[in-house]
Amino acid sequence: MVAATPVTIVKVLEYYPGDAELVRLMRSLSPQLVLLNADSVLDAVGVAKAVEAGAPGVPVVALGQPPRSGALLEMMRAGVREFLEAPFEATAVAEALTRVGEAAERVPRPIDLTEQVYTFLPSKAGVGTTTVAVNLSAALARQPGTRVLLADFDLNSGMTGFMLKLDNPYSVTSAAENCLLMDENLWRQLVSVRGSLEVLPAGKINPGFRIEPAQIRSLLDFARRQYKAICVDLSGNLEKYSVEIQHESKRIFLVCTAELPSLHLAREKLAFLRSIDLEDRVDVVLNRATRRDVVTPEEVEKLLGRPIRFTFPNDYKGIHHALASGQPAAPESELGKRFSRAAEELLSKGTPEEASRRKFVEYFSLAPGRYTLLSSGKKSA
Repeated sequence: MVAATPVTIVKVLEYYPGDAELVRLMRSLSPQLVLLNADSVLDAVGVAKAVEAGAPGVPVVALGQPPRSGALLEMMRAGVREFLEAPFEATAVAEALTRVGEAAERVPRPIDLTEQVYTFLPSKAGVGTTTVAVNLSAALARQPGTRVLLADFDLNSGMTGFMLKLDNPYSVTSAAENCLLMDENLWRQLVSVRGSLEVLPAGKINPGFRIEPAQIRSLLDFARRQYKAICVDLSGNLEKYSVEIQHESKRIFLVCTAELPSLHLAREKLAFLRSIDLEDRVDVVLNRATRRDVVTPEEVEKLLGRPIRFTFPNDYKGIHHALASGQPAAPESELGKRFSRAAEELLSKGTPEEASRRKFVEYFSLAPGRYTLLSSGKKSA
């Protein structure tokens, strides 16, 4: 019956979970509604109480055979909002979803999602974008109390796994394929840990793999609940999924060098981002800068029409040693210090703004996070 509605089921349990497992599931999946089998009133009451304690405001709808005398009141006291009797009728299901939606709209629940999502977009191949992404991510992860994810979405030639010598067979494609089944146990198998940084590599070259917008949103919402900052390395080809990620980003770091081909393509990409209303999120990163550059930083800014946010010096030798060891650049090196200062600036000036609260009917679904699978013409779930 639910399958005939715009609601999406993201997890089905064939048993009543314990409190610890339920808390983990609620945190990792962030459902907007819980459908609860009430065959065992005692177990159902326990689950309803745990949902209310761990995720206040998430509606619980019980379902099953007509309850015994007093059982319905007991469940309502535990937090159950509605009871649907079997066999289910489409009208009753639709009305129940409408009522719980209106109730949740009056008591909006907080959404704990970081807004610190940073994407790294190369002006052209070979300007060192992955080097910047890896080292800035590592610098962020070195900051106290900062859990950081680096996700490599360059499916054409992702280098993160090579640079950090990762041997995990799983990748972003594995995560995309299993996004609706994602929980903390599965996530731990997908990511690799390098020092204090967690990495989701691109895996084997797979340029034909398509990632749908709903998959991107689901993955990012899951990651936003787990990490304080998320860094995403892109290919620069502006694939549809790449554009979707940039729409979900707080800042887009356009990485270029002080060379005319790089600057020409940087300007072209800025024009494209301007056409889709993303220019105001773009920060220019000048990489491999030297005093001998023919084009000065001031000329770069004038040519691109955007200020340079960060400048990182050229350090071929230091990066070569880092690659050989599978580690980021040494924090005590001049390049490492630059990345550390950039990370501190992002965390000090990048405090996430409080997410605007949406009306429940604007995003009501069982899909994780803030996003809806409802068509624009639907007013109720």
